[in-house]
Amino acid sequence: MNPLGKRITVAVLCMSACAAPLFLGGCGLSNVTKQISQGSQKAQQNDVELFNQYIKAIGDFNSRSLTFSYANAPVVEDLKNGKHLTSFSSPDFKRLEEALQEAKSAGVPYDDMNEPLDKVLAVLHDIVPVADELDSYFDAKTYTTDNYAKEQQLGAKYVQLYEQFYAVYPALDDVIHKHNTEHLKEMKDAGQKNGAAVQEVHLRLTDIIDGLESNKPIDANAINQELQAISDLANTVNKSEYDSTKRSLHQTIGAIRTFMSNRDDKNYENMISEYNDFISDMNNLDIPKLDK
Repeated sequence: MNPLGKRITVAVLCMSACAAPLFLGGCGLSNVTKQISQGSQKAQQNDVELFNQYIKAIGDFNSRSLTFSYANAPVVEDLKNGKHLTSFSSPDFKRLEEALQEAKSAGVPYDDMNEPLDKVLAVLHDIVPVADELDSYFDAKTYTTDNYAKEQQLGAKYVQLYEQFYAVYPALDDVIHKHNTEHLKEMKDAGQKNGAAVQEVHLRLTDIIDGLESNKPIDANAINQELQAISDLANTVNKSEYDSTKRSLHQTIGAIRTFMSNRDDKNYENMISEYNDFISDMNNLDIPKLDK
């Protein structure tokens, strides 16, 4: 697999994991509602609403990045190899910066989000004007009049900032994963059997994807056993509301098995695409309703 392409899809993957909603929220925890003050519930709900602003910003960016990776990846590869461009394409860093800044202005729900968020915003602050200038430069075909002088001036800088961005961007996923894992225990303690099962399925599947991303040797037997356990757990949720997500889950499991049998680019991209479809279905799932 192309290392650059992998870096792009890893970032998409990591942050697509973030796209799973943070299933906190007072009304869903019916068994413990009476033990929590209304003020505490309201504060928790506010945190969730704030958190979801970041999820939307990240999810939108990841979706567009995956869709246009066929155009974005060769640009960086060509610039790194000293090959002249005739057009320029990049991830929509500007829209991500604007969305994250807007979310940050509303608040940061968890203290441990501050550092990775600030690092991402710092790189975005630097890369957005460079990407904009290169975009205008190639749209106007100015390279035909200056013998690629602007490309030589900004190309290496763009590549450097691009790689810096994808070095810090996945760290946000660690924060998301941490809070989702913490909430899984809360759901189990509250007796939300179906909701907890759905969330556990998501987290365990994400762990498998992360393991495949590590480039370590694959223990196919162990992974297949875990995939079967995940499938069995999902099948304990007999709610029609979960049917679409369950289908996406099983399609992702199939794509993982295909990738393990033949680790080429096509199977890799298909695995990531199926995983992101699963996450999209998770986003549309009304978790509290599964335990009613």
